[in-house]
Amino acid sequence: MRESHTGDDGERDLSRQKAWMYLRRVVEASRMDLLELLWPGGVTGGTVAAVDTSAPADVERVAGMISRRDPTLPRELLDNTRRRADADPDRDLSFAREQGWRLITPDSAEWPTDHLASSFMNIGPDTMVDGIRGQATQPFALWATGAARLGDTVDKAVAMVGTRSSTAYGNRTTHAMAGELATAGYTVVSGGALGIDTAAHSGALSAAGRTVVVAAAGPGVVYPRANERLFQAATRRGLVISEYPPHQRPARHRFLTRNRLVAALTQGTVLLAAGYRSGAVNTANWADSMYRPVMVLPGPVDSAEYIGCHKRIRDGAGILVTRAADVREVLEPLGTVDTELQLSLEFGATPVQKLTADQLRVYDSCGVDNDSSGRLEQISADTALPIEAVARIITELEALTLVTRSRDRWVKTQEFSGRT
Repeated sequence: MRESHTGDDGERDLSRQKAWMYLRRVVEASRMDLLELLWPGGVTGGTVAAVDTSAPADVERVAGMISRRDPTLPRELLDNTRRRADADPDRDLSFAREQGWRLITPDSAEWPTDHLASSFMNIGPDTMVDGIRGQATQPFALWATGAARLGDTVDKAVAMVGTRSSTAYGNRTTHAMAGELATAGYTVVSGGALGIDTAAHSGALSAAGRTVVVAAAGPGVVYPRANERLFQAATRRGLVISEYPPHQRPARHRFLTRNRLVAALTQGTVLLAAGYRSGAVNTANWADSMYRPVMVLPGPVDSAEYIGCHKRIRDGAGILVTRAADVREVLEPLGTVDTELQLSLEFGATPVQKLTADQLRVYDSCGVDNDSSGRLEQISADTALPIEAVARIITELEALTLVTRSRDRWVKTQEFSGRT
């Protein structure tokens, strides 16, 4: 948030900043009734639309109404804020300054206005995803720490999510894919959990790319504690962000509402491992609601960690991907990435696969070391080709080192005999 330090302007900016911090503490996640207070007449569905988001309604006035528990406020909003009405924005401001956090709001230069608006365009208060209703509106403020600017960072971003109980296959594939996507200029966004999330963040960082951790706990609470170093590394090139106030502990419902931000801040979501009831499927479901593509990595058919992935593929609810190029082909303009061409380069045809039809017929009739086939007369009979044609083709195959003469027989060379 922009902050001035001189005169009346500085006092007004500081007052506004503390008002945002107060709202962020007393109103958990996002609420339609709060958005309507901040942008009267400018909220459609869950989206702040048709208004200049750099100039919301008087945020200090709205914060004061909630602090006083003004009876004109919606009853549900009053009920939601009762337990935290003693919030202290001065304490949050002091924490932010000491610990290097900042509160990003719609009047901040780095707020991803267009990105969030498009994500929540078709989501309203009645939208339900996995039993969560009324928390689907766009965020009104986000705590952040890190060197990057949020709007720039998510301009080209992909979500990579999966189970905490991931396998070596899932971790290895995720790490490699995240690194390749980061090298291609994508920001990797995930939830900072153990397993697939960790592999995604670390893969992007190992490629000197950017990553964003969307935490389910507030600033000052590292969860899981084992990823403290990873979070610190993420802030050096990217960001750690949270919708929750300082020192807020994680809880199940916070993970579920957090997942909508992982989906909303990206152009698409890659599901890299998911059991039947995996929380990662929740992120994919949010992406569905936002009309963002969901890409799915298949796994071993006997692995419980991939039941959710395979179900999505089977139901036609996910695009099968196996590599970073597949993800890019989905997200980038048509023709930008050609995975077929890349596969043809990586898996070029063998010499045998390049043979003409007649050459292949003759080659198949040639003998091997431990049999008695491969004589010209026998090859001619097997292929229905004249002896002269067989002799000519044998010469061609010999020049390709695919066959060699052994007395009166023509046998396949050891190098290619098993690659037909």
